[in-house]
Amino acid sequence: MAMPSEDWCLVVDEQDVNVPSEDRRHCQMERANLISVTKLCVKALMETSLKQGKAFQDDHPQLVQLLLVLELALKHRLKAKRTLLGQRRTFWTAIETFEKMSPDFGNSVENIQNMPGIRTLVGRGRAWLRLVLMQKKMADFFQTMSSQKAMLKELYDVGSVMLSEEAAIISGMLVGLNSMDYNVMMKGEDFDRTPGVLDLVFYLSDSAPPPKPVEEELEQGELSQLLDQKCFLEEMNRKLEASVERYQSRLQTSEETSSALAEKVQMLVNQVSTLTSECDRLKRLLETSTSQLQKSMGTMADDKNLELETLIQSRAGLNDLYLAAQKSLEAETRLRQQTEQELSVLRAVRDDKEGAMMLLEKSVMEKQETVTSLRKQLEELKDLNMKMTNQLKTSQELQQRDANKIKALESKVSQLTSSSRQLEKDLEVAHTTMETVEQTCKDLGTRLQEVQLDKNTAESNYSIEKQWRIALKADLQREKDRVVELTSENREYKALKKEHAELQEKYACLQDTTSEQEMALVELGKQLSASKQKLVDIKEQSQGQVWQDSNNIEHCQLCSTVFSVAKRKHHCRSCGGVFCHSCSENNIQLASSSKPVRVCDGCYAILSKKPPV
Repeated sequence: MAMPSEDWCLVVDEQDVNVPSEDRRHCQMERANLISVTKLCVKALMETSLKQGKAFQDDHPQLVQLLLVLELALKHRLKAKRTLLGQRRTFWTAIETFEKMSPDFGNSVENIQNMPGIRTLVGRGRAWLRLVLMQKKMADFFQTMSSQKAMLKELYDVGSVMLSEEAAIISGMLVGLNSMDYNVMMKGEDFDRTPGVLDLVFYLSDSAPPPKPVEEELEQGELSQLLDQKCFLEEMNRKLEASVERYQSRLQTSEETSSALAEKVQMLVNQVSTLTSECDRLKRLLETSTSQLQKSMGTMADDKNLELETLIQSRAGLNDLYLAAQKSLEAETRLRQQTEQELSVLRAVRDDKEGAMMLLEKSVMEKQETVTSLRKQLEELKDLNMKMTNQLKTSQELQQRDANKIKALESKVSQLTSSSRQLEKDLEVAHTTMETVEQTCKDLGTRLQEVQLDKNTAESNYSIEKQWRIALKADLQREKDRVVELTSENREYKALKKEHAELQEKYACLQDTTSEQEMALVELGKQLSASKQKLVDIKEQSQGQVWQDSNNIEHCQLCSTVFSVAKRKHHCRSCGGVFCHSCSENNIQLASSSKPVRVCDGCYAILSKKPPV
């Protein structure tokens, strides 16, 4: 199924006026691609549902493709809160902002928030998409989100799908999904995984293309289909290149931050080395001052002893000198007290220096701890750089694959162009043959004119002859009689034509009456089916069946399992009870039904023993 070419051209929105022309063109192409792929996914699902007529499972490929396209539409140009490690905001945060718009919206968001096993915000968003699809409220919620333009402007950049008129188109297309049933398993660990790739194999080729009368039109249609596919692949390649450039910019910023951190670490190391050198200098100064103080105290003590010995020797005969010695002793004691005071001051200075050394050692330890933490951060940044390089390599490989696909498509296009050139050459040959045929026709026309001239001369000669006049008069009389007969036949033909018109009017009236009778028969059939359904309900009520209200029942009536979003309720068409899927997965034909219907295990065991109706 080829993509329609008219869907790739959209009218410029008012929000795109302030955007540069190149970015506006890219935004329009992205929105057009999303709308086209959504239309294809919805159409394929509806066709599959009409063919199969049963509920879609969660591993159905077309359903998975539709959910992936809706996720891309919600992610399109979403404003991201950027940090050093990347983006934090996801489309789940945008969904949570609309929680208070309606009670059903709030209940769906609350159910996903209370669901265990989901570790990431993206996983919660994917679980919400599956839940609202199973509840058949996807179109209503998309309509609610697209109507709140003020809130969307805070969440999305200019040119996004949700801010444009395409959001209303998507919500309109999603209305058709309400006519289908879905059986989705809500497992939390499955939603946190990386999503699959959008595969367009289901939509690029049609299994039964309609026949065309001319071979040239068929080849032109195939050529337009290949060109549309080529445009889509070029757009995908452009997106991959943009992602690679984004990853390269992130890698460059991370390298710049790592280099800045390395410079800061080097500065801190230099500061620590200067502080250690200053500490060593202060220690050496303290040692020299203490050694000088000890030397001065030793010399003073030696001088004092010598003076005391001289005083003791001269005291016997020198009483006069006793007073002088006593005075000198007092002076010495005062000097000693002064030296002791200086020594206490030096000891206080030494204690202060030791406290300062302790503080310096403590600051050095703290700075060493900061250096180790910065080294750890640097290692983490290196690991992040390695991851980014690996991602860049994978993206380059994907780009190489896409380039190979594009080369293959270009080779096909070149082959088609060569075939079209050959067809043009054949057409030119046909034109030349047609010109030759026209020339021969002209020659035949000239010959016919010559023959006509000969005939005219013969007739003139014939009219001159007198013996043929009588024959000519007789022929003229016969021709007059023939004209009279033809006029009578013409009158009869006009009468027949009038009768034919009257018969056509009668036929149109009969067609109107038959269409009215067919509509009356359809209405009678509907009334008959309704009366038949009422008769079946009366029969079931007469047999004692009671259709229980599922809103008042919270447990399965067989296995007592509590009902939830994952465990749905099912009615037994025989007894009217409410059971889970495992206790009511059997189907059997009842007397009141024309085809097998769902019954519980107990009723199935009873009814399977009876002979068929």
